Amino acid sequence: MTNERTTTPDRTSSLTWLDKARDVVPAACSTLAKAPHRLLPGRGAIAAVHAKDAEFTDLDGRTWLDCEMAMGTATWGHARPEVREAVRAVLERGTAFSVADPLELELAERLLSRFGRYEAVKFAKSGADVVSGAVRIARAATGRDRVVATEYHGWHDWAAPSHYSAHPTTLGIPQAVAALTLTTPPDDSERLFALLREHPGEVAAVVVCPNRWSADRLGAVVDEARSMGTVVIFDEVTSGIRMGRRATCGEVGIWPDLLCVSKGMANGLPLAALLGDRRLVMRAEDVRMSNAHSSESLALAAALACEDLMDAVPAWPSWRTRTVDMLDALRARVTILGLGGRIEVRGDHSSFSLGTSGAPDFWTDPFRAHLLDVLTERRIFTKGYFVFSDRHTPAQLDEIERAIDAALTSYRHHN
Repeated sequence: MTNERTTTPDRTSSLTWLDKARDVVPAACSTLAKAPHRLLPGRGAIAAVHAKDAEFTDLDGRTWLDCEMAMGTATWGHARPEVREAVRAVLERGTAFSVADPLELELAERLLSRFGRYEAVKFAKSGADVVSGAVRIARAATGRDRVVATEYHGWHDWAAPSHYSAHPTTLGIPQAVAALTLTTPPDDSERLFALLREHPGEVAAVVVCPNRWSADRLGAVVDEARSMGTVVIFDEVTSGIRMGRRATCGEVGIWPDLLCVSKGMANGLPLAALLGDRRLVMRAEDVRMSNAHSSESLALAAALACEDLMDAVPAWPSWRTRTVDMLDALRARVTILGLGGRIEVRGDHSSFSLGTSGAPDFWTDPFRAHLLDVLTERRIFTKGYFVFSDRHTPAQLDEIERAIDAALTSYRHHN
């Protein structure tokens, strides 16, 4: 893709589109995380018409260096040729059948081989579906009702009250349902232990995003939950493929009873998987976990192409070393600029962000607003998170680091 990030064309097209979209689509996009109100309408990108590798072109013809990669789903880069060819082959033979596609078994066997730990796989179309399916299975297996959630695990009834500040009634969730979900912050093992002990024999599952926990606390939580007959569920919908070949659990050597993965499995196509031993995963049939599109063929073919790519790459994720160096450099710059205690660099090589220490809400964080201003002028796209891909070049990663450094420096001067 040619580099057009220095141009400033007429922006009428995107704003006209936004006016129309707001009238007919809630938040102007059916994926709320992509909603334009979180961006900079009139200045930043709000709708894209083309993407290749680590760049995309917006509705106004401007090209952006992409630091989000479709919410981390385009792990291998936009329009990756190997994935495109796999999908094209399926388009020619049929994308969905009235019976199962053999690709489903082939992909299941590839995933089980990669993880080398589990015995069965259930596919779905979204991360929220597989995590909710895991919770249903845990409830069926234990005969218990309560669940401990630790952060955002999707929009479904059992999970939403643990993340959103709105009252359950506002969310359309019965209070009796909301009351069954207990909440604790990530990496707070003592609070989680307290919840388990306050409700002995009542908690069906503990759901954690393991990349947000230190290994020692994570291991202690897994041991404690199992000792109380509680099913351990790892929500690696976001972190899964981005942390390593066997997700966070493989990186730290701590394995859940049920593992949920999704983003990046099929390089942007909708696919999610629930992995575990047969005793639990086969209960997906008992709890009637199903969807008409869970076994459609396009995503299965794309995921198999991604498995081939992962088998061929010498180190995964390919951007790990450069991103770790970037994070070290940015943390050092925060200290050198005297911003320690005011600005935090959060996250790891799978995804990271910068924000104001103690800010109550990421989306209204003043440093996030400043960062977006600086990066928008440089035609670098982010909503505040930095999520890289196999197609980000060393030069592009250098450009991103310089831009973030410039944002830190200017913020220091302005404040």
